[in-house]
Amino acid sequence: MFDRFVVVDWSANSTPKRGRDSIWIAVSDQTGTTVSNPSTRAGAERMLVEGLATDARILLGVDFSLGYPNGTATALGLAGAPWEAMTAELSRMVTDDERNRNNRFEVASQMNARIGAGPGPFWGCPPSAATETLSTTKPPAGPIAEWRTVESVLRREGHRPFSSWQLLGAGAVGSQSLLGIPMIVRLQERFEGRLSVWPFDVELGVIVVAEVWPSLLPLDLTTEPVRDAAQVRGVVEWLSELDATGELDGLFRLDGVPPALHEAVVGEEGWVLGVRY
Repeated sequence: MFDRFVVVDWSANSTPKRGRDSIWIAVSDQTGTTVSNPSTRAGAERMLVEGLATDARILLGVDFSLGYPNGTATALGLAGAPWEAMTAELSRMVTDDERNRNNRFEVASQMNARIGAGPGPFWGCPPSAATETLSTTKPPAGPIAEWRTVESVLRREGHRPFSSWQLLGAGAVGSQSLLGIPMIVRLQERFEGRLSVWPFDVELGVIVVAEVWPSLLPLDLTTEPVRDAAQVRGVVEWLSELDATGELDGLFRLDGVPPALHEAVVGEEGWVLGVRY
């Protein structure tokens, strides 16, 4: 299906950083696998753009949530197709400069205020960033579900995914999503007509972006000196091996997802490549 595989472990650091808990990018093709560690999101995006500017068929896996629980766009008062409306709104609101300075906590607080009077659904921030609508700790359940369908499936199978709403804490993915989704929108605009985002786009493009979750796979810490680097290497080589054996195509089929949930999955929430309902 693809000529090249790219897997990105995104980061929400507010200053340039390399090493543990920073951005790692693994690339696998017929020449082998390489792993890079750009210090900023801007630098990582330039690296991705350069790597995608080719005629090669590319699968780009990203380790952050590409969507939010069903009903989020409606709760925010956004019109139109939910996923497209939400990604456009994040692209409009989020600022993120060359040195990783960003406004993710302000965006989360503003979105919370639009959804309800109290804190949530976004939560988790330094005390200095807390507001009436954004708390440092998890608030009581609100009008929107904590989990997407795919995360509910993972939890049912004994895994421990993090909610898209959690912005801070070891393993949290919420901040990476707030900062990563606008980057995906920019890639869509740059590679219009060639890039698709699964499962939201019906037809797969020459470049396909999909959500991955490295914790689905066993981790081999002997391959790289940093855990994050070993994870992206493991996922990119797994995808490449599945493609070589003809098994990759099956990961793009949402077999078993009930009709009642299917519309929410493909229209707003998204899915993790490799998870079976």
